[in-house]
Amino acid sequence: MTTITITGKQPGKTDVTISSTVNPAVKTVVPVTVLSRNLLSYGPASGSGLTATVNSDGSLHVTGTATGQWRGLSWTFPCPVQGTVKLSGTSIAGLSFNIKCLDAKGQQLGDQMNLGNSVMAIPAGTVSLFLNVTSTEATPTAKDGDLRIQLESGTTAHDWMRPDNTSLRGGGYELANLYPRVTGLPKTLGANPGITVTETTPGTYRFKGSTNTTADSWADLQSSVHLDAGTYTIEASDFPYGPNSWNFGIQATLRPDDGGESITFGPNNYGPKTLPAGTFDTNIFVNTIGDMDALITPRLYKID
Repeated sequence: MTTITITGKQPGKTDVTISSTVNPAVKTVVPVTVLSRNLLSYGPASGSGLTATVNSDGSLHVTGTATGQWRGLSWTFPCPVQGTVKLSGTSIAGLSFNIKCLDAKGQQLGDQMNLGNSVMAIPAGTVSLFLNVTSTEATPTAKDGDLRIQLESGTTAHDWMRPDNTSLRGGGYELANLYPRVTGLPKTLGANPGITVTETTPGTYRFKGSTNTTADSWADLQSSVHLDAGTYTIEASDFPYGPNSWNFGIQATLRPDDGGESITFGPNNYGPKTLPAGTFDTNIFVNTIGDMDALITPRLYKID
């Protein structure tokens, strides 16, 4: 039995003609589709202040200004392979890209793939892949550049090749906000008459009123969530008093499951930090006197 192996330099459709050397000659024409080594699927996308279009060579052209840090564009598509894969590519300053493996319920399996973690085995149970391009800048700046991202089987990066599917529609993306909701509201802090705390929309809190004594809310607006191991940051860019103020902000402590040393977040120190699995205790504090009318939407992101 003879085995024929055909390797194409460019993806696309072609015909292979096979002829015998006997007389009379026997000839057959076999249609062949050469697939790209690039396993990704993507296409035009718009959201979170960014727009992606597809260049003639199949690369992505990204323009716009992200609406915030850890916001960007994303695409979800069926996982085309199993085994070990390699991620490579060129990026745009201020933007990063990564790939997450998702199960049938859309939950992440294993670690995400990025340029710092570019070789990994696709976890068992993976159904789809989630590609995202995200702003890493605390104050995003305007972008106008090209991305050439490649995911391929094996452990070696080859020259970039356009994916087979560059028409998959994408959309806007924001890292999931893991900050636990505050309960027991409305609540009044301070005195004469005090600052009233309400939840205006899910996860957004309004502090309105006046106090002639320090509000002393260091233990009044607590909430907790269990976190898996990973790298986390608290987004403090929209805090009315800024991320470095001890008048109004967030304090948080991670208590590791293994009983190790606690890790704290606070003004001047909101992350990113690599954490073990554990319970994350959070508290929004007010430590000011006088009139106040401010909104705060605390955000806790797992960035790796």
